[in-house]
Amino acid sequence: MVQIDNNALRAQYNPDGSKLRNAQLRMLEILKVVDDICKKHNIPYWLTCATLLGAVRHGGFVPWDDDLDIAMMRSDFQKLMKILPDELPENLILQNDQTEEGYVYLYAKVRDKNSHVTEACDVNKRFKNQGLFIDIFPMEESSFALCKISAPLFNRMVFDVALKKGTDNVLYKFDRALLLKGIFPVFRALSFFAPKGKIHHTFGVNFLQEKNRDMIFPLSSILFEGHEFSAPANPDAYLTRHFGDYMSLPKNIQPVHAEEIEIF
Repeated sequence: MVQIDNNALRAQYNPDGSKLRNAQLRMLEILKVVDDICKKHNIPYWLTCATLLGAVRHGGFVPWDDDLDIAMMRSDFQKLMKILPDELPENLILQNDQTEEGYVYLYAKVRDKNSHVTEACDVNKRFKNQGLFIDIFPMEESSFALCKISAPLFNRMVFDVALKKGTDNVLYKFDRALLLKGIFPVFRALSFFAPKGKIHHTFGVNFLQEKNRDMIFPLSSILFEGHEFSAPANPDAYLTRHFGDYMSLPKNIQPVHAEEIEIF
């Protein structure tokens, strides 16, 4: 069993009162709000990616991470997107391609209005809302082969065009509509013939680790920063599929994604 000194890691990367720790606690508050809304409306979700990893390995945030991720099935995601604008408190805002023109991604963010994050990605720097956030990823049963095609398609036709020409460009708008209203619906129809019970991020999202349905459902719960949140049924299998040997610390730790974090 790998022995991890979380107290030492906290002291090194995110001690109490540090800018990163304050940012993590602000993101935790966003998660608590979204968790309450999901429970109120019976919308199942689960901690995913490095957030789930942090819960299992560190009991909370990965000490050097400035990100927080949850996931849910696509039908639940669509339901939540309709609910959040009316349910979020004044200090939070939903960011997706319906609430902010020029928002590129196919997943959503709930952002804090009383902070500012300067991210390394040039596309992100152009967004209107720039506060601390949590990511909400839609998942669906689909064909792994088509997912592998959809991600580079989205990157070339949408993300790269946004970087080079901007989101006001005619080609960007045409390519995005072609994928979302034409190609990806066809991929969903073709996925009917794919093996059942295989869950992936929604078409166009560049995370390609396939999850078996029984890794996720029925959902369990896990402690994260002293609070109980929803988690996959089998976090060990889920994290092993996503990260491999997830209990070993990385050899080259890359602290945080953001270039700058300000909290007001």
